[in-house]
Amino acid sequence: MSQQYPASGVLFQNDRKQNQNQPDYTGTIEIDPELVRDLYAQLESGNERPKANLAGWKKVSKNGKPFLSLRSDLLLERKNGGGYQKQSGYQNNQDKPDEQSGYQNNQDKPDEDEIPF
Repeated sequence: MSQQYPASGVLFQNDRKQNQNQPDYTGTIEIDPELVRDLYAQLESGNERPKANLAGWKKVSKNGKPFLSLRSDLLLERKNGGGYQKQSGYQNNQDKPDEQSGYQNNQDKPDEDEIPF
């Protein structure tokens, strides 16, 4: 029986970049079945742009190449048993996400060293 891992991936710096339009980083992500089912459920409920949480860590490979290690999971409100609500804009400034982190307010933000989901 195989062990279930969360959705995860890597992004490596694009060493073959030849012009501004090419990506700075490239890589892959493996998405677990629970996340795929949740994204599909979001589509079925009318959300045309389903979302999931994404976190990244700067790391260095064994051969010294820097990369970003990624992890993805269900949106926090969906994981905690809440339903998905179709986005209709922000009602006031307090509901706007923090520009850097995307969290709705400071109490939703995890500690710096914790995974946000």
